[in-house]
Amino acid sequence: MTHFTQPTKFGHSIEFNLRGNALATYETSRKTRAALIHAAGQLAAEKGFASVSIRAIARRAGVNAGSIHYHFGGKDKLFEAVVQEVMQAWKDHPVIDLLQQHDTATPLGQAQVIRAIVHRNIFLLFSRELPDWHCRVVFQVMRNEGPLREIFRRELLIPTHAALRELFRRIDPAMDDSEAFLRDLIMNTPIFFHADRMDLILADLHEKRYENQYLRKMEDLIVLQTQLALGLPPC
Repeated sequence: MTHFTQPTKFGHSIEFNLRGNALATYETSRKTRAALIHAAGQLAAEKGFASVSIRAIARRAGVNAGSIHYHFGGKDKLFEAVVQEVMQAWKDHPVIDLLQQHDTATPLGQAQVIRAIVHRNIFLLFSRELPDWHCRVVFQVMRNEGPLREIFRRELLIPTHAALRELFRRIDPAMDDSEAFLRDLIMNTPIFFHADRMDLILADLHEKRYENQYLRKMEDLIVLQTQLALGLPPC
């Protein structure tokens, strides 16, 4: 730890703890960045990225508007940070890892990995361990062409679709790319529809958020439909 002492004009001395000051500054900076990402994510989920202003983000985060430029260089880079935070949870649980954890050379292993993938997608969209705005940001990004959608597509969608194509071809070697893509969509669309139309569906269910029992039933139905359609044993 680095210390130095500086005398004052009254003959006293002040000791400075450089490492302690640096750590305190770093922690403050980290919290400010996190607050800005959280505020921008909430607003983008509510209104769409194009409708979110710097002032609104700063107001929601409880910081000065200049903090956005200081920490991110501008609103566009802050929005990229929002998308990166949302994607990180998905990157931490890639589909390719699930394929490696199961014996995809056997029908039972293939059936099990189908369940694991469906469970993963439901968990990452609706888990109470993640901020509510995460799942809505996904759809705000995908609705509008631009740099954010390209980042999401390049870093998350393309690797995910490639892993699913690999799985479907192991199940049926004669399956072509278009059918594999179609089966991917059929399996995952009900899940993502529940995120995209969350307000309407929850209103019909008279709930504030999806209950675990409802999510488990959705998983079971999607998994059974997919397994039977692929000629796999239900599990």
